[in-house]
Amino acid sequence: KRRTMWGALLALAAVASGEPPNILVLFADDMGYGDLSIQGHPTIETPNLDALAMGGVRFTQWYSAFHICSPSRAAMMTGRLPVRTGVSGDWTGGVFSSTAVGGLPSSEVTWAELLGRSGGYRTLCIGKWHLGQREAFLPRQRGFDEYLGIPYSVDMGQSAWRGDTTQPPLPLLANETVIEQPVDLNSLTDKYVTKARAFVSANETRRFALYMAFSHVHVPDFVSPRFCNTSARGRYGDAVAELDWAVGEIMRDLPSHTLTFFTSDNGPWLVEQTAGGSAGLFFEGKTTTFEGGIREPAILHWPGVIPAGQRRHALASTCDVFATILAVAGVDPPSDRILDGRDLMPAVLDQSVEVRDCLFIYKGRPSSSTTPGLWAVRCGRYKAHYVTSYSPASCEGSRNETDACNTPIFHDPPLLFDLDADPSEKWPLDPVAYADQLDALAAAKRLHELQLGTPPPDQIMLGSDPAFAVCGCPNSTLLYPSYPNCTCNPDNFQLAICAPLDLTHDDASRFFDPAAYADAFEADHGWRPF
Repeated sequence: KRRTMWGALLALAAVASGEPPNILVLFADDMGYGDLSIQGHPTIETPNLDALAMGGVRFTQWYSAFHICSPSRAAMMTGRLPVRTGVSGDWTGGVFSSTAVGGLPSSEVTWAELLGRSGGYRTLCIGKWHLGQREAFLPRQRGFDEYLGIPYSVDMGQSAWRGDTTQPPLPLLANETVIEQPVDLNSLTDKYVTKARAFVSANETRRFALYMAFSHVHVPDFVSPRFCNTSARGRYGDAVAELDWAVGEIMRDLPSHTLTFFTSDNGPWLVEQTAGGSAGLFFEGKTTTFEGGIREPAILHWPGVIPAGQRRHALASTCDVFATILAVAGVDPPSDRILDGRDLMPAVLDQSVEVRDCLFIYKGRPSSSTTPGLWAVRCGRYKAHYVTSYSPASCEGSRNETDACNTPIFHDPPLLFDLDADPSEKWPLDPVAYADQLDALAAAKRLHELQLGTPPPDQIMLGSDPAFAVCGCPNSTLLYPSYPNCTCNPDNFQLAICAPLDLTHDDASRFFDPAAYADAFEADHGWRPF
């Protein structure tokens, strides 16, 4: 124990006195806690993410700061709960639409802004942004030097992979300029990898921060032909495999003096059935405040500083990305606001360290006593649910509730779970026998709500306006009358997409073969993934 503490102190001293590291944030979309092979999935293979985890630290109790996309991303970028930034939606939550009026407020400060302004970092954002698609809200106005990506979810626009929507064709932006509409999703991951590797190579002698926000593994589970029908898990598994490949390609020539984060914005979208992911042993998924909606896989990796192949059980949050980045970069956090994030490095380097006592789990923005936004509180091993709701994928019969799936259910006394003993939230504890624990959680909740005060006006609740649609080619129907307006690349509607196999016992040999995959990968790239 003494040797472990001494090693941690030496590593902390190195962090404090050494050259600040490069930063890489790998952010998946809608990935569940159980979707990695190192997390126990029986048919998904993630050799590169497994290698990242085995070379670093995995957090087993890492929470998204919100149960859906836009608010969780706002929390990661600012280190603040979404309810403080005005990006949480109404009392049951929400996200920015493809024609949203609002976005992340300019009064909020992102880690990208602080790294560029005070840390001398070059910054690049690639991928899904989803904090406002209007130019004033895009990444270059929030501290990034460059941007390449889709400004919202990959299902929020028409493409070869998704035609069942009235929204404009899905755009790909370079900075603020539309370069494809609809985007060719078959080649999107290759474009992202090429851009990321070029950025890393161009900044060999300068500190950099790269935010790689994947559209994987959000529906419609698009993949390039190379990954089509390679996974026994189906097209969702194909999409995970492509994400994992991209991680390996980005990491391949990454300088060792780089702090890398990997996590996801929220839990799996269970209503999509096999097109969505798995929360593993946790109950429920995206859109709920149960563990499956907010407990995420999380990896921190920094060769020579972070110990390899270890797990940490400290309570951690997506908000902590902000605080940890600033701490290792030697950049002061803003002092004029409440920050919810904590520097994770002490916990990373010493497994006995806790960085917080409690986590406050919001469903949305509170507006009254009958429409509370704070639905659950976790302190230590205990979690109290004051309000719950269920997704249609799991509510019927799973909790013996007669209410409609999405109808909030108020609990008095609260549902109480011991998450160390019952991580699946199956067995509520007796509120009389555990009255002291409920009292402690209630006291923490009251103190937090007093500190919060009145939340700011919510940006998501400003709604949508078709005038704010991203449209690279207005009046395109004059040129392409058979395609929706804003079409710049009509050929991209005609792409061949991956058709899932209808597997039977007779063609079981077409399931994913790890050895064959590794052989093909080595032939293509010159190195073996596992």
